[in-house]
Amino acid sequence: GEGFFCHQCRALQPPDPTRDYFSLMDCNRSFRVNTTKLQHRFQQLQRLVHPDFFNQRSQTEKDFSEKHSTLVNEAYKTLLAPLSRGLYLVS
Repeated sequence: GEGFFCHQCRALQPPDPTRDYFSLMDCNRSFRVNTTKLQHRFQQLQRLVHPDFFNQRSQTEKDFSEKHSTLVNEAYKTLLAPLSRGLYLVS
């Protein structure tokens, strides 16, 4: 679960506000990014946190799922494109 889920109850936890896009997407903090690896990581994370997988869970977990999914989408889009990746690096 990579810190996404509680170890005891397995409930989805809120996103870590201190985690940057590079660590979330398991990439080195560099302008050079392996986009194939990035895409695989994106798919892996969405299989973990996408809201479609939380229909039968609590409203809190549904909300956390939406936040995680949005964050993963933003990280993926930002790191995929060279311009936005470069701007993110210097921000």
